[in-house]
Formats: sequence, C-alpha cells, structure tokens
Amino acid sequence: MIKNKRILVAASALMLSVVFTNLSVGAAQLGQASLRMSRMSQSAAGPDLYVTFKLNTTPTSVAKVSICFPATKSDNTGAGYTVTATTPTVSTANPPATPSGTSVPPGTLTAAATTSTTGLCAAGTTWAGAITVSGFTSASLNSTALYEMTVTGTGLTNPSANAQYNTAVNSVTSTPSVIDTTVTPTFVTNATGDQVTVTGSVAPNFSFSLSSNIDTIPAVDPSSIQTSTGNVFMTVSTNSPLGYTAYVKSQNAQLQSAARPGTPIPTGTFDASPDTVAAGTTKYGFVPSTGAACSTCTGVPVYDAEFAVVDGTHAGSFNTTNFASFVSHAGYTSGDQIFLKERDAVGPSVQYANDYSDVLTIVAAGNF
Repeated sequence: MIKNKRILVAASALMLSVVFTNLSVGAAQLGQASLRMSRMSQSAAGPDLYVTFKLNTTPTSVAKVSICFPATKSDNTGAGYTVTATTPTVSTANPPATPSGTSVPPGTLTAAATTSTTGLCAAGTTWAGAITVSGFTSASLNSTALYEMTVTGTGLTNPSANAQYNTAVNSVTSTPSVIDTTVTPTFVTNATGDQVTVTGSVAPNFSFSLSSNIDTIPAVDPSSIQTSTGNVFMTVSTNSPLGYTAYVKSQNAQLQSAARPGTPIPTGTFDASPDTVAAGTTKYGFVPSTGAACSTCTGVPVYDAEFAVVDGTHAGSFNTTNFASFVSHAGYTSGDQIFLKERDAVGPSVQYANDYSDVLTIVAAGNF
C-alpha cells in the first residue's frame, strides 16, 4: 500500500513538472502579424519591410515592436539572414490597400538594426539579429487596431538558399522583454524568383492626308501678285522620334494653258533660296506654311531653304526633274498641319486664258 502511494506521488509530481514546463516555454501570440519583404530573392541586400501587427495583451506595457531574423533555415540547416547594425527609417506613408490597417500612431518612432537580440526575441531560436521600432506609448495603442508601418534602410541581407525562414514579430516592453510573439515565416527564392521582366513594343505609325485636291490662284494681271486661297493643307502624324520629311513635285514646272500654250508661267530657279515674285514679271512658285500646331509632339516643322518663305513677295521654285523636300519635322507629332499655297505674277506678254494649270504631287515619308 505504501509502495503504491509512493508511485502515485511520483507520477503526480511528473505531471506537474510537465505542466509547469509547458507554461514556462509557451508564449502568447499577437492578435495578428505579417511581414512583407520588398525582395525575396537570394542574397538580396537591404530589403524594405512592411509590418502589420495587432496587439493581444493590454498594450500598456508595449514600448517597442521587434522583428527577429533567424540565423538558420526553418529546419535548422544552412545559414539564415545577415543583420548589419544600422538605423532604419520608419514610415506610415502610402500603405497598400490590403490589408486595411491603421498607421502606427504618430510620434517620434525610431528604429535600430542590431545583432544583439537579448530581450527582443523569444528564446529557443538562434537569431541573426533584430530590427526594433521604438517610441510607442501606452496611451497611443490599443488591442483592436491592425497597425501597419514600413521600415526602410534595414541593413538586412537575405539568405543564400531557397527555403523557408521563420522570422517573428514581437511586442516588447521598455526593459526590454518580449510580451507577445508571432512566427511570420518568409521564403527566399532564387535570384530572379520574385521578379517578372516585362517586355513590350510600340508599333510604328505614320499617317498622311490632304484636305482637298483642288487649289485655285485668283486671276492675275501685270499689276498684281496673287496667292492661292489656302484651302489645301497636309496633315502628317508619326510616332517616330526622327519624324518625317515631305516632298513636292510639279508635273509641268509651270502653269500652262491649252488655249494659249505659247505663254506659260514658269517656275523660278531651284537654288536653295526663294525667288522674288514681283508684279509685272512672270513667276510661279510654291508657298508652304504651318497651320494648327501639333498637340503632342517634340520639335517643330522646319522648311527647306528653297521654301522658307516669310513674306508675300517670294515663293519657292520647283525642281524641274525630281521631287524636292520642302518641310521636315525631327520629332514625333500627333499631327502637323501644313498649308500648301501657290503664288504667281505675270508680265504683259502672258496671254489671257482661264485654263492655266499644273498638277502638284505631295508625298511624305516617316524617318524610322
């Protein structure tokens, strides 16, 4: 009987020992916690941290929040994080939409990255170091809000092996000592395992149009200079940063009449300089000018020297054998509007007729 009592007492003592042991090593968890690294790749240096936490116990004793980084993988093989002593920055600006958190209370929050984890991290794990945010006050915290903050300039270096690593977020007293702790596992990927390289292309575009195919120069006599009404304009658009060039070619290099073929109105001299058009002399030429400006573009239209006409008494001459470039735009444009006018004058020997005509071919090419 005595022997049985001894066995019962010994068994009871063992049970109490187990219970007490479990109570001593167990620790309460935060109500919620998460740790998002800005880089999850092998050996990435200086990843920023986005931290959320909800306090569990009454927050009157919480003065700090620490994030602890293990020195080994979760299976205790291989090296873990490297922590370099530094002073990170704490920010509440521009948090993500999810989770919907509350910014940590305003105030003077400071952070420190340390290799010493005494009082900052739970026992039972080998830690490489901790990042601790200090400056919380009991009056500013509660146990219902999900707080969020971003820590930059961490001094961390990710582990070199793909694996899970059991980091932890803790509430800490000012002493310091850990109040609540929650394991927040992270995972380290290969060198490009957390990034997607996006490639794309923009198709080249180029467009060209003429507002009309007919232009008329008013009737001219030896006492005047006449310019066409300007109802024809060219519109050119391109997304090429090199822009475009436009060209003109006269079919006849003159205004000629079937009724009076012996007295045409010829173009001037194609010599990189506009010709003078004067009343009483016979001359026919081209007068391009800029209309509405492009709304989205770089640069402006630039006229070739032959067609850089800035007054009412000059005109560019046509190349009698080939196309002549007359305007270019060295940049992309949402639409250049170029008015295409003609100007003439006649001497007394040019005979009357109402069928003087010429055909201008206007083309443009994008520079890609």
